[in-house]
Amino acid sequence: MGGTSKAEEGSAPIPMKKESGGSLLEYTSSRKAYGATGVKGSAGSVVDTTQTSFCGVPAICVCILVVELCERLAFYTFTGTQEFYLEKNGYSLSEAGGLNAAMSTLCMAWALVIGWIADVWLGRYKTIVIFGLVYAFGAAVSTMAAWPGLGNPRMYLIGVMVFVPMGTAGIKANISNFGADQYDVSIPSQKEAQEKFFNWFYLAINLGSAVAYGYLTTMGSNGGLGVPKEYGYFAVYLIASVCMLGAVGIFVSGREHYRIQPVLRRSPLDSILNHVVSATKKGSSKGFAMCFGSILLMLSIVFSVAEALQPESPWAHYLVGAAFAAAALGSVNLIGSAVDTSWIESQELEGEEVTAEDVGAFLRLLPTLILGNLCFGALYNSMQYWYQQQACQMDLRITGNQQFAGSFFMIADCLGIVVATPIALGYLNPFLDRTLGGRFGHGTKFGVGMTFAVMSVLMSANLEVTRRSAAVLDIVSNCAPEGVKMSETGAVWMFLPFLLMGIGEIYTQPVLMHWAYSNSPPAMRTLAAVVTLLIGAVSNALFTVQIAALGPYVPNNLNDGHLEYGYYMNVALGMVLYGGFLSALGRFERHGTAASIA
Repeated sequence: MGGTSKAEEGSAPIPMKKESGGSLLEYTSSRKAYGATGVKGSAGSVVDTTQTSFCGVPAICVCILVVELCERLAFYTFTGTQEFYLEKNGYSLSEAGGLNAAMSTLCMAWALVIGWIADVWLGRYKTIVIFGLVYAFGAAVSTMAAWPGLGNPRMYLIGVMVFVPMGTAGIKANISNFGADQYDVSIPSQKEAQEKFFNWFYLAINLGSAVAYGYLTTMGSNGGLGVPKEYGYFAVYLIASVCMLGAVGIFVSGREHYRIQPVLRRSPLDSILNHVVSATKKGSSKGFAMCFGSILLMLSIVFSVAEALQPESPWAHYLVGAAFAAAALGSVNLIGSAVDTSWIESQELEGEEVTAEDVGAFLRLLPTLILGNLCFGALYNSMQYWYQQQACQMDLRITGNQQFAGSFFMIADCLGIVVATPIALGYLNPFLDRTLGGRFGHGTKFGVGMTFAVMSVLMSANLEVTRRSAAVLDIVSNCAPEGVKMSETGAVWMFLPFLLMGIGEIYTQPVLMHWAYSNSPPAMRTLAAVVTLLIGAVSNALFTVQIAALGPYVPNNLNDGHLEYGYYMNVALGMVLYGGFLSALGRFERHGTAASIA
């Protein structure tokens, strides 16, 4: 990657700093070119973009957070209403559920392609703008399809299964890193602020989610705010479209002040593949395991999507098993080959500008990233899939014949994050850091998050045992399977496990995001974000088989089963994987990283 690269218009050419090995180890940005914390203004003066702040977040980063907030608002509005909309238009429950699952997986799968586009073609800024517009277009297509009287589900699916996943991937693979890029970590206060940015970023995600789950999903099926019921889906999809278009406009308005990294001449993924394939050809068994594991993980996503699109196919059972086997075996191969990267760091390739040390530094992230996401995912999936089902068989009555939907209680998870984040950042974290003598690092924070998540799942298990022993009301639940009645236990109790899981999230998800960003070689930070998204897809594939295996204990009517067994299994699985995470993180911290981290 020799020579220079030009940033976006409005910035001077940005030289790419190289170490003696010839690899791109650090970007020099427009802010470093014109001052520690500023970018060049129209008259050539330095404009400080970090002094003006909102709740401790630089004003320019607020524009970035708005994009994430609106994207999540739109995304959860679609995913929270998609099954009901499709069922209303003639799809079966299994078909609608499969399409909903496939949409989420496609969002993650597209990230690999769009991450490559951002690295070597468009850059993060242009990628966010272009795919933000793609997202808004897809939302608009689905909005038109939902117009009463038109009811065109095929047109709707083109919007939410093609354009929205592409837009989501383009934003999610780049937006958090783009926000972190705005901080100059050569200044201690900016380095600390950068870590907090990931918490504010996660708060923005959940503000959007809270609006979607708290009102828009209900408005879609029932109407409201003067919107008749038959126009409900059209109205909420229109809101999602307008929000996304407005978010892109707000994001573009900050263009003059962004710190923009240069486009790379070559994708870091290509360089990693080149090194791994070369080692494999030379007889490295770990190189072969790395290649084999990567292929298996890709296949697990393909099998998972295929099963979700054809849930009633005679092959569906085999596809679920294949997805699980590929995901599990692929994860084991990747972790085993990346724990010790001496097999790749010992080689130097002629003509390859990225050094083997840089590749090794990135690959050493994988065990911690994979195990961290999987151990928390085992607990989080309990909420994502079972908490709502459990709530649907509790007393959901509001007034008269009105009932809450089980998905309504997801708002407690979002509000837990929104309320707890400022408290954690402003008071609790500094107190714990002082108490622990400055040792409240990534691993300790993640442990706090896992503790809250375990408490959440165990509380749900206890509530389920209590609910099942309570009297059954002579009232059919509106969100449970056909004909299933509610129990006497109040659904309001489900606010507590949702809330605890939200607190667990703020100590795990932003922590992993910042850890991956700060420890990745700078040129590979987009790829680190993409890997995190792909692991999410793998986690879904693994959990799908667990749901199938626990089928006899989690029937349509939970009174005939033992849902708590699933919760206990997830806690046990999460703890086993957490032990692996601690081991991987400890090994990484002892080894250190060979790359110069900007």
